[in-house]
Formats: sequence, C-alpha cells, structure tokens
Amino acid sequence: MLKNFRKTLWIALGSTIGFAVGCTPLPKDVDTQSYVPLSLAPAALVGVSDRRASFRTAFCSGRGTEAALTEEDCNITLRRFRDESQSAETAVVPLLEERRSAYRIAVALGIGWDCVRDFIDEEKLPTTALRELGYDAELIEVEGLSGSERNADIVAATLLEDSSDQRPIILIGYSKGANDMMVALEKYPELANRTAAFVSVAGAVGGSPVAENDSGTTTQLFHFSPYGDCDDGDGLAMESLRPVLRHAWLRDHLPLPVPSYSLITAPEPSRVSRALRSSYKVLGVVHPINDGALLHWDQLLPGSSLLGYVNADHWAVTVPITLDNTPIPDFVVNNDFPRIRLWHTIVSFVIADLAKTNADMDTTRTDTQQ
Repeated sequence: MLKNFRKTLWIALGSTIGFAVGCTPLPKDVDTQSYVPLSLAPAALVGVSDRRASFRTAFCSGRGTEAALTEEDCNITLRRFRDESQSAETAVVPLLEERRSAYRIAVALGIGWDCVRDFIDEEKLPTTALRELGYDAELIEVEGLSGSERNADIVAATLLEDSSDQRPIILIGYSKGANDMMVALEKYPELANRTAAFVSVAGAVGGSPVAENDSGTTTQLFHFSPYGDCDDGDGLAMESLRPVLRHAWLRDHLPLPVPSYSLITAPEPSRVSRALRSSYKVLGVVHPINDGALLHWDQLLPGSSLLGYVNADHWAVTVPITLDNTPIPDFVVNNDFPRIRLWHTIVSFVIADLAKTNADMDTTRTDTQQ
C-alpha cells in the first residue's frame, strides 16, 4: 500500500514538475565573476580532432553480423554539419575475438539512474550487448544522487580492486557519468596509468543550464521514485552539474592524461521524447541544438577526438527504457535508436584507433633508432 502511495505521489510530483518547467520564466541575471571566459569556435580551433567521417564510415558500413546502412539511413542516424570532411581514414575492420577481450570496458551512467532502475531494460543495456559480442564490459555502480567527487572514488575503487588484472581499461561515461570518470582520472593517477582511453557519450562535460535553475525538485523526484533503489548519497549530483563548477574544473584539469573521444547527441525535434520536451524548449532559448538535457557544445570535450553528432535525445543514445507494468504511457518516451550498433562501433573504433596509434609509435621508435 505504501509503495502504491509513493507511485501516486511520484507521478503527481512528476506531472507538477513537468508543468512547472514548461512555464519556467527566463533565468535570473548571473554573477559573471563566477564564470570562466569562454568563446564559441569551430571544434578544430579548440584542439578537437575531427574524426566524424571515419566514424561515419565505420558505423554505416557492414561489419560482421550488421548490414550496411543506406546513405539516407546513415544521414538520418548520424547528423551532418556543414564542416564535416568527406574524406575518411581506413574503415574499422571487425575485431578478432582476442582483441575484443584485451581491454576492460567500464561504463558509468548518469544522474539518478539507480533511482529509476525499474525503467531500464538491463538486458538491452550497451554493457550487456557488448559482453555478448565478446567484450569484457562492466557497469560501474556509481551513486545516482552523489556528486562527481564521491562517484570518482567509487569508480577508482571498483576498477583498482583487482590488482591481478592488468589489462588496459577503456572508460565510457554517459551523461554525468562522464564527469565522474574524468574526476577519477584526475584524482587517481594509478587509474590514469591503467586507462587506455576515455569516451564521453552525451557527457555533461560543461554541465547544464538546467542544473542552474533546479530548486531541488529533481532530487526530490528521484528520492521519491518507487521504480528503483537509491539513497541520497551525498546529495550533490545536481550541484556538480552546474556550469560554473564544470567550467572551473575544465580550466584547472585539462588536458586529460589519456586519449579521449566525444560523441554528441543532437536530435531533431521529432526525436525528442515528450518527457524531455519541456527542458528541450528551455535549453532551446539558448540554442536549438540540444538533447533535452544538455546543449551540444557542453558535450564536446576540448582536446578530444570528435566521433559524431547522433540523432537521438539524451536518453535514447544509451538507456533502453521500458514502461511495461507502469502507469506511465509509452508515448512519453521516444527510445527507438540503434544504440547497440552505435556502442559496438564506438568500442571497436577506439580499440582499432589505439592499435594504430601504438603501431605508429613503434614505427617512429624504430626509425629513430636506425
């Protein structure tokens, strides 16, 4: 009976918040003394390596059990911006089984994920699919309502616990999970030494203006959720997403100590879930290209390799949401996206890229010694 009451309360609270966000006035003036000067510029001018053409080739071509996409379907899934090069490097070939298991793949999800775990079809999570494909992938159980400092400790403790496994690690952070992993790389040099690469997928690299305007309602909504099992943690999840904090962290801690990659979500309006449309409109006041949670430029990690802009909202790119056996109607979430193909391409692309880099370094050393 208590759980039914909590469900009713949670649904009512969610409806109220959705209405309130839709009617949110413009934000108050900001204290500019708290912000770091930024400038908008083409990605290549801020140290970003543009790898979109190569990643598009890898994603859209037939690889192993996956059929090639038509050019139309490819362009629908991976959006084109006018500065994308037409030239691609050699396409990524299917990885041999032994190369797939040569790395540990560690994934961290975003804010409140454990509070709504009943909504997530874990059998269809990218980590599950990657394991079925022969990769050693694991989901790091960060705390959904804790800040990045606390979760960085959890990431490091989890990955450094088994000292006998010395395989290199590929870290993949989704949403706020990207921040948790970046902080872990900075706080724990021993983790950085064992990490081969870091990938940000719809990462909240620069934070989100949504966090600046949150009055605690998001944390309350997650706290009262009957669809998961989470506690308050340190309660700093939304606080750690404030742009003023994320920008300051980036200023003090970039470049990252490992090769990094960025994949950005930039959905067309029709691809945005109804449950995200209120925040999509609020962010649209700043810029129309956002995923319902993050602006596109706040997802781009300076100094990283840019993989692409996917036509998916903030949830669809990673989280397989199921609303079966809940009173929430299916039409509020648009979750149809080839995320398994996408994540398979991400991991195989990065592993092949690391192998090429290592081979080039070996060749350079040989030439130097001769």
